[in-house]
Amino acid sequence: MYKTHSSGEKIRLFALLFLPILIYQLANYSASFIDTMMTGRYATVDLAGVSMATSLWNPFFTFLTGIVSALVPIVGQHLGRGDEKSVSREFHQFTYMSIGLSLFFWILVQLGADHVLALLGLEESVYQVASNYLSWLSLGIFPLFLFSVCRSLFDALGLTRLSMVLMLLLVPLNSFFNYVLIFGKMGLPEMGGAGAGLGTALAYWFVLMLVVAILMLHPKVKAYRLWELSSIDVKDMSSGFRLGLPIGGAIFAEVAIFAVVGLLMAKYSTALIASHQAAMNFASLMYAFPVSIATALPIAVSYEVGARRYEEARQYARIGRLLAFGFVSITLIFLFLFRYKVAALYGTDPSFIERTGIFLTYSLFFQLADAFTAPVQGILRGYKDTRLPFLLGVIAYWGISLPSAFLLEWLTPLGPYSYWVGLILGIFSSGLLLSKRLTTIQRRFDGLKK
Repeated sequence: MYKTHSSGEKIRLFALLFLPILIYQLANYSASFIDTMMTGRYATVDLAGVSMATSLWNPFFTFLTGIVSALVPIVGQHLGRGDEKSVSREFHQFTYMSIGLSLFFWILVQLGADHVLALLGLEESVYQVASNYLSWLSLGIFPLFLFSVCRSLFDALGLTRLSMVLMLLLVPLNSFFNYVLIFGKMGLPEMGGAGAGLGTALAYWFVLMLVVAILMLHPKVKAYRLWELSSIDVKDMSSGFRLGLPIGGAIFAEVAIFAVVGLLMAKYSTALIASHQAAMNFASLMYAFPVSIATALPIAVSYEVGARRYEEARQYARIGRLLAFGFVSITLIFLFLFRYKVAALYGTDPSFIERTGIFLTYSLFFQLADAFTAPVQGILRGYKDTRLPFLLGVIAYWGISLPSAFLLEWLTPLGPYSYWVGLILGIFSSGLLLSKRLTTIQRRFDGLKK
């Protein structure tokens, strides 16, 4: 990051931050896309099993990685103040925190996943796929969390291209491991959906090795001498955790509601579960656009807030929100025109394609709602305002989404589509509440003396 002097310079700088993050996020969501598409091509039962497993995995994974993402605004404000000496110490505290969180998550998967899956009343074949998938995927928890911390550091330093390159490497690695393990190629056993879990875990271990090399060798990173470890500082770690916990909680509130909907689909047929998961998987891939803007905004906003240039922070916020609506215009047209062709990527059965196409039609409104809500979340994180946004997210997703979905299912013939309508209402409600909060925060900072 650096100081800019005109709107044109700000747009160029934001583009330099955003574009690598976008490519990173597309590659990141591609990992799930690859898992789902490959298992769908293997067997519908395996697709249903992997969808149930990811419905359990994603909320907790995003919650814990959301906590460590607090490193971005912390480092950003240090850099804005010219306090580069604190960067290394903050990175080490978050690294220690991530090790503890990864251990906690691994134990949670080992002890609790099968019990939760057993409560869902799944068909035995679907249950076995889901259980095996989670068991193998859990081997990648440790490298995934450490990578999340390192990526947050790279982004805060403005080195978003590094994150992009690393995730681009992950895609072919994940594709290769998935292919040979799902379908049993190169003399390896045919593992089906479970192979997708092991393939993803192996890919993360390879990427972590590259990350360690970058920390030691990259000229802009090695200057911070990150290999000279700081001692554990409970105060600093607690401060970072308190900031990150609401971020993770807000993400959890959003992702968990999607996961709950996925689990509620267990009462429908395996074929409908597969269509729901395929459509939700592609909708998540399209979410890469607004979430990339939401990831870039804290970098720019926190830097200007740290330098006490509050009007500059406002300008970056406007740029991000306008860019989000520009991208959603393109994705809406694309998905509307090609939704049935997209459905055909996940399976060849005509009835499956028809059902998935209907789900994808509802996902058009997801795209619009996300373009409105996600950038506001990123702006507020740049101001290090996380606690109230977390509570507002809980109200929107759990106080509006689910009750609306249950009511629609009871009163209308929408059936499983009721849950998608409820999700859309929750996202829009969250955006409205967060926009009101952002107005309050910006006025508060405008009142501070420069």
